[in-house]
Amino acid sequence: MLITPHTLVGIALGTTIQNPAIAVPLAFVMHFLGDLVPHWDFFSHTDREQRLRGWRPIAVMADLSLAIALGMFFVLYALWVVKSTDMAVNIFLCAVASVLPDVLEAPHIYMTPDKEPRITKLIYFFQHKMQFQASLPWGIISQLGVMAFCLLLILSSIK
Repeated sequence: MLITPHTLVGIALGTTIQNPAIAVPLAFVMHFLGDLVPHWDFFSHTDREQRLRGWRPIAVMADLSLAIALGMFFVLYALWVVKSTDMAVNIFLCAVASVLPDVLEAPHIYMTPDKEPRITKLIYFFQHKMQFQASLPWGIISQLGVMAFCLLLILSSIK
């Protein structure tokens, strides 16, 4: 799944579940459940060379930038409009937790196998088993549905 839908799931959890002791671990777990949704991402059916060259790294950076912008928007909205430091911190922590598995998997994508840490190989193995890849356009449509649902949840929760 792309980074932006994972981030929106984390933000939705951060706005709806006020207890960070529940919301943050749940955001982490929801990452893996989100990857079970049939989806397409920039690394679907690619080899290492394709992941490092061409349009894919640029697309990943654009997705990451959008996810960061959305996260910051809702954190700042919670701080300045809702005037809730607790909600802002919860949104931030949940957004980070929701993408943490992909962050921990990044060395697998960019490092050669002989230099890759063992923990990264383990994370990749687990993440790879949890992926449900879908072809275009269905793999994007499913993520648009997840994002729309999360935005509705966020907008109904944040006041």
